[in-house]
Amino acid sequence: MRGVRRVALGMAFSFFMLSLGLVYWQVVQADTLLENPANRRLILMENRVNRGGIFDRNGEILAQNQTSNGKKVRVYPKGEMYEPLLGYSSVKYGSSGLEGSTADWLLGVRNATPTQTVQQLFALPRQGNDVVLTLDSRLQTIAYNALKGKMGAAVAIDPQTGKVLAMVSQPSFDPTSLEENWANINSRVQERPFENRAFSLFPPGSVMKVVTSAALFRSGINTTDLYESTGSAIINGQTINEQNGKAFGWVNYNMALANSSNAYFATFGVQAGDKNFLSAVKGFGFGQKIPFELDVRMSSITKADKLPAKLTTNLLAASTFGQGEVLVTPFHMALIAAGIANHGVIMTPHLVERVLDPTQTVIFEPKPQPWLTALSKEEADKITSAMVTAVTDGTAAPGALPNVQVAGKTGSAEPGGDVPTHGWYIAFAPAEAPRIAVAVMVENGGTGGGAAAPIARQIMQEALSQKVGDKL
Repeated sequence: MRGVRRVALGMAFSFFMLSLGLVYWQVVQADTLLENPANRRLILMENRVNRGGIFDRNGEILAQNQTSNGKKVRVYPKGEMYEPLLGYSSVKYGSSGLEGSTADWLLGVRNATPTQTVQQLFALPRQGNDVVLTLDSRLQTIAYNALKGKMGAAVAIDPQTGKVLAMVSQPSFDPTSLEENWANINSRVQERPFENRAFSLFPPGSVMKVVTSAALFRSGINTTDLYESTGSAIINGQTINEQNGKAFGWVNYNMALANSSNAYFATFGVQAGDKNFLSAVKGFGFGQKIPFELDVRMSSITKADKLPAKLTTNLLAASTFGQGEVLVTPFHMALIAAGIANHGVIMTPHLVERVLDPTQTVIFEPKPQPWLTALSKEEADKITSAMVTAVTDGTAAPGALPNVQVAGKTGSAEPGGDVPTHGWYIAFAPAEAPRIAVAVMVENGGTGGGAAAPIARQIMQEALSQKVGDKL
């Protein structure tokens, strides 16, 4: 009898553990599983669920289900313009991008309405929700056309709300007839069309100097003092060259940022010390996960540690002007520009403007939320002033707009090896009351002023040309 009891207790315990497992995966982890693009249940559900549409902020269709020859198909009227950000939804290949991350909304399983819940319970056909994005097709079109034929990314953000207004990655792909064209798209190995370069890591070059600026301010260095730029500087046995070996003469902080003096920022960055530098980069979000609807790779200071406790003198010197081992995403640089524009506060970025149920009732609408306070208002004002000087009398001049004060910064980042530099440009406008912040990176494009600034200028010009109250 004792043996029978042990067997019975063992079976009861096994059933109990199995029940706990089912509760954990079906209840506790239900939303996590549903949000995972690898979950094929979401894809298979589409046999009986009409996936909702995806729209830009002005109602333009970006993705929508249609019926062709009695078969439900997903259509993308804008072609490759929104890829790979928008992603795809395929029974054969799963889902990616926003099609994957917002699938629970689009299929009506997240915060389902009572009607959707009943339909889901009895496996009845039903209509999913529509997702309206913060993106503006007018800006997206400008950015896409300007970047077409190059490799790189362009991101535009509303600095006051964190709304992403445009995001382009090139080269991209056309999601139309994805399954038929899958092999062809994958064969473009050098172009990496499925990679969203806005979320990829690159050395930032001199756009990093706006971050280093905070370390200089907090160290007590007098930024009005003059420094003689002679074309190079030797720090701890390491030669720091100005771009093209150019000597800028006597410069203060404003002119050093405007002319993009590597020697100035390396010299005073080392003087400020690694503690001030690392504190500054942490304040801007390095080594931290960016809260966002999509996965963004974490920006880092060193290969061994994304946010180390200390830096050697030589690595600190190189890091101050965005070389060494520093890596950052174009998306993060857009947030950094937006934070300076917003008096030092980086808002939590978001792509979903609102979600509408099948009756077009709003069931989700995020509110603007701060993410980080990277700078004090006084610090942000100092950097803004120097960025304005960079546009009016420095390397950032190619990003200037008529009758508008633009704050900008160029960067030419050496990726290593015998290849051209990555061209960077970050900016916001109008400088005194910013409505848009942008970051553009052209992979192996050369100088930031030559390759990236003209693209940023076109995006800002389009944004500021919209009438007041015209939704932008």
